[in-house]
This record gives sequence, C-alpha cells and structure tokens, in this order.
Amino acid sequence: MKHKRLAAAVLAAALWLTGCGGAAAPAAPASSGAASQSAADTAVQTAQKDRITEQFTLEKTIRNEYDITYRLNIHVPQLVCYSPDAAYINYELAAMYAAEFREYEDSPEIEPQQDEGNPDTYINWDAYWYGDCVSLVMFRYDGGSDPGYSRGWCFDFATEKQVSVTEMLQRMGLDPDAVQQQMLRGAMQTFDRHMAQGGYYEGLLSGGNLASMRMNTLENNQLEDLCLLLPEQNRLVLRGGCSSTAGWGWRQLDVEIPLQAADPQPQTVLTDTYGSASVQLEGTQGTITLCRTPETAAWDADYGIRLEQDRTFPILGIYNEYVDVCIGEIGASFHPVVYLLTKDGVVEYVDVLRCLMSGNVLVCQDPIYIANNGVALERSGKEVILHQEDGSVLELAPLTEEWNGQEIPSEAVGAFNEMADDRFNWMDVESNGLVQMGVQDNNVFYQGYADYLGVVPEGMVLGVSTSETEDGMPGITFVAAVKYDLYNETLNLTMIDGENPFAEGKTQLQLIRCPDP
Repeated sequence: MKHKRLAAAVLAAALWLTGCGGAAAPAAPASSGAASQSAADTAVQTAQKDRITEQFTLEKTIRNEYDITYRLNIHVPQLVCYSPDAAYINYELAAMYAAEFREYEDSPEIEPQQDEGNPDTYINWDAYWYGDCVSLVMFRYDGGSDPGYSRGWCFDFATEKQVSVTEMLQRMGLDPDAVQQQMLRGAMQTFDRHMAQGGYYEGLLSGGNLASMRMNTLENNQLEDLCLLLPEQNRLVLRGGCSSTAGWGWRQLDVEIPLQAADPQPQTVLTDTYGSASVQLEGTQGTITLCRTPETAAWDADYGIRLEQDRTFPILGIYNEYVDVCIGEIGASFHPVVYLLTKDGVVEYVDVLRCLMSGNVLVCQDPIYIANNGVALERSGKEVILHQEDGSVLELAPLTEEWNGQEIPSEAVGAFNEMADDRFNWMDVESNGLVQMGVQDNNVFYQGYADYLGVVPEGMVLGVSTSETEDGMPGITFVAAVKYDLYNETLNLTMIDGENPFAEGKTQLQLIRCPDP
C-alpha cells in the first residue's frame, strides 16, 4: 500500500506549543531518519501525525458504468480538530477529493488486464509543519499526458483557525509583497521560455489567445492560490503553475523562496539613448525618459501627443531578467521602440508611440517569441537587429509591426453594461479594436479604437482613444486593465491612466457582459 508522506518542518521541543510565531523556526523533514534525532523531536512528530488522519482511503481496480477499468489510489486526509474552520476544511477535502469515489467502495475488485491501458486516478497528500501550523497539500493525477494538480490549505492548531499563505509568510519573517513579485516573475519567465522554445505562438495571436494565456499565468499565481511546501530544513517552495498549450492547458511550477535574505548584490544597469529617448534597466525596475525636442514636439500635430517637458515613465509589465537593451525606430517619423533582451534570449519591446497615443503609460508588450536564441542587440541605422546564437541576425522592426497586429483578447470582446442606481453606461469592443461607448447615463456617445498593450497583475492592458463626438465634444483617451470573471460574467476594469469615462473619480469598476443575441 502506498502510504502518505509527512514532510515536516519541525521546531525544537521548547517551541512546539508556542504556536506558529518565530521568523527562523528550525525545520527538518520527519522522514529524515537521522540517528541523532532526540526523543523530544520524536514526540513532536508523533503529535503532529495524530493531528491529521485519513477520512477516506480507497485502493482498488474497478470497472465503472462505462465498462472502463480504473486503478484507484485515493487518500483524503482530515484535521483532527473540532473548530468551525477545521470542519469546513474537512468538508472541502471530502467534497473535492472523496465524494466522486464513494460509490466504488463496495465495487468488486477487478484484475487489471495488460492490454486495457488502465487509466490511473491517484490522490494523495503531504503535510508541511511550521510549529503548530500545517500546510496541507493535496495532489491529484488522472493518468495520461496531463500533469497532476495540487491545492493547499493552511491551518493553525494552536488557534484552531485557518490561516492564509500571506499570514504563513509573515510568520516566517518574509515580506508577502516581495514574495508575490518573485512568484509572478518566476511564473512569467517559465511561461515565456516554454513558448519561445516550443514554437507554439504561431496560431496564438489570433483571438488574443497569447494575451489570455499570459494573463492566466499572472492571475493564477496570486499568493492565496498557491501551495506552501517546506520540503527540508530552511527550504520554502511555493507551488503554482503557468498556462500551457499541452493537455488541459496548465503546467505545474515550483518556485523556491529564500528564507533568509541574501547579501545584496550590485545590480547591473543597462542603458541606451537614441534621439530624444533613453532607457534604463536596473534589476526589476525599468524607466524610459523622453526629452522635449523638435522631433517629439512634432508628435502633437502628427499624433495628438503633447510632451510639455522632459518626462520619465516607469515601464509596466516587465517580469524578466535582462542582459541587453537597445532603442530603434519603426515608421517614417520619430517612432521609438525600446527592445529588451532577456537572459533566455527572447526579445521584449515597448512601442513608445503606440502606448502614448492612449495616455501617459508605457507598457512592455508581449515578447516577440519569433525573436529568440538572441545573444545581443545592435542598432543598425535607425533599426535594431538581433544577433542570434548561430551567428545569424534578425531585423526586429517588421516583427514588431506583426506582433502589434494581434487582436483584442477574446475576454475583453463583447458588449458590456455598467448599471448603477444613478446611471447607465455601456461599452462595445470588437476583436479588431473598434470601440463604442455610451457614458454619462448614455447621454454622450464615443467611437474610437482600442489597442492591446500587454499584461499586468490587474489584467490585460487596453489603451483606448476616441474621436470627437458628433456634438463637437473632444475625444477621450484612457488606459485600463481589464480582467474577465467567467463565473460572474463581469469585466473588472481598473484604470491605469486617464479619467474613468463611466464613473468619474473611480479607479475600479465592474461591467456586466450582455448575453449574445
């Protein structure tokens, strides 16, 4: 019989009954088998094992109602505690992992046949301890090429309360915000690496599928969706995942988080200047500075972009580690594009004019996965070329224009209403970027265009620019992050720049998707 593993982060006996506090609790796996293990440590581990038992166990091969033979190996735990929080966790575990298999408890055992290709369903659990706190991690695998899936719960036996991942990190002396950024960067780097190496991107620009996958990777790696693992002494691992084109569309991902701050290392500063634009990258921070010169002053007449003075903008949506940066141009007028080369050899870019046409925000757009295996960037005339590992070079301007042509992500396409007690507003977005809006209780009607600019944790970034209305009112521009809630069929809109056209002064808003006619 396969048995459960208790990978325990064990405190010294004197700390065992003091709850979960303490930033540097010593930890060791319960199954380490160290000869020098003290009697007190053994007592701690025994008590921990008594706090978690199994509420459902099933190990047999069965034939279901569809005449398919399954090998079932199911182990579902329960917390030995009678508080409301513990009862709810036990209920969730039973509903998610045991309920569908209870009907097979009395089914006869079937002898598996070699030629049937019997699928497996494997469900098991691990418990990771930090004092009286346990991180309970479930794992399910249903056979085939699809990966398994993990989910976690944290519980404090001292207070008999469920605790969040954020609280667990704080008790370990970590900054949850910093850990969150580490997790998002690790997930996005993994996603982009797989996309560039696998060449999956060719059909993903259509329908905004690429943007949706990158957004899902950010959305599903928020701290409270992660599993917390302490596999051995002084090792903390957060388990999340990233979107994939394979199987059911998800790839499990573990990111190790240092429990002790490392000595600060000097950051490599990358810079470049071209014409009236300059860029600086230092660690996880990037900025672009635009100087007011005759060439940027011409933007007012050509694009409606007024640069009154020199401005420095942060770059939103950068998640990688970078080894080179270079500025070039596309188009006939001064149209700067900042190219960033990641340590994995993939090119990212910021199309400055495309971003500024909707507001005062610069967003790093989706990586150009076609431009990979790069080792260096070089400006040739006004354009930038990528030097690749095999010695070949690649012009980036035409690839940038191709990448700019991707459609609006499907989640943001459709008709949406914003209804409140005192107003009715609406917005229609088409996949080609055409936008119509009725605002100010549907008294003002705008038409314009939306550009997809990239992804940030708040959602997929759309830059919207509208024309003058039929009544002569000036057009409006704004930048917003949109995130679609499939369960509630609402579009969550977070303003990044410009006035909210639907509710003045509000940063966040929910729009309801209208049903298809």
